[in-house]
Amino acid sequence: MDDRYSRQILLPEIGLTGQETLQQKKVVIVGIGALGTAAAELLARTGVGNLCLIDRDVVELNNLHRQILFEESDVGKSKAVAAKEKLTRINSSIRITAEPIHLNLENISLLTKADLILDCTDNLETRFLINDFCKKENLPWIYAAAIKTSGYAMPILAGQPCLRCFLQEASLDTCDTVGVLNTITCSIAALQATLALKILLGKKIEPYLYYYNLWNQEFKKIKINKKEDCETCNGNYLFLENKKGNLKKAIRFCSAGKYQLFGPKPSFKELKKKWEKLGQVIDDGVTLQFREISLFKDGRALIKAQTEEEAQAIYSRWIGN
Repeated sequence: MDDRYSRQILLPEIGLTGQETLQQKKVVIVGIGALGTAAAELLARTGVGNLCLIDRDVVELNNLHRQILFEESDVGKSKAVAAKEKLTRINSSIRITAEPIHLNLENISLLTKADLILDCTDNLETRFLINDFCKKENLPWIYAAAIKTSGYAMPILAGQPCLRCFLQEASLDTCDTVGVLNTITCSIAALQATLALKILLGKKIEPYLYYYNLWNQEFKKIKINKKEDCETCNGNYLFLENKKGNLKKAIRFCSAGKYQLFGPKPSFKELKKKWEKLGQVIDDGVTLQFREISLFKDGRALIKAQTEEEAQAIYSRWIGN
């Protein structure tokens, strides 16, 4: 056994047997932002044997105050790829895969072989998609969210209340409109990672929604009961049946002034050649970056624009209709 884990093996909650168990587990982390970077680093250092990192976005300068795996040299890179690079340097003995994609109906099967899924996303539609998929496939997952100075975490297991038993509508607040304290994102991620360890080790977990306001040092355990008319608990998986989880043509990110547009898989070689005649192009193997555009191999484009119409115009001008 690697000496790096010697201090946590001393804990009766883990021990040698528990450490060996962790090294056989696979965790998928959806969203490699403030919560995802912290949770991923904790689990990597703990020795969870297989981590899959899913994120659709690239690193921006305003991420650095709270997304603790990233540094200035990562700005413009895929978050999933940059995080994999950092985590591999932290622990080269575990398997880490990066998926720089937008999780949707077409690729949700990536979660199938996971022992646990961590929701570290910033949008309700993806959370509900994860909720429906995990409920249908009997996969355990952990919801987490943080904004301003407070946050939530909740383990959601087979036979227990699901996300839609207590959460129906999204708040209009985002990190870009009301801000977020970096210590609360780290604290909620630590709580999420601890719940993850308990689930992976087979410990008993109660369906509590944990609330923590770090600024006021207020912590609550809120008992959640199954909602009788919950669509998901009653087997109506609206976000899997293409009734709620349609892939949109354009998605406005939590980050102000950025849109995600979808198109056919591009020819990187041809576009790079064309764009290089007009200005600087950065090719990191995963994205092509040119002016306001970060283009991914799956056909997604992240475009800096103030309106959807402006983003569509930029896409048409530089990528095509």
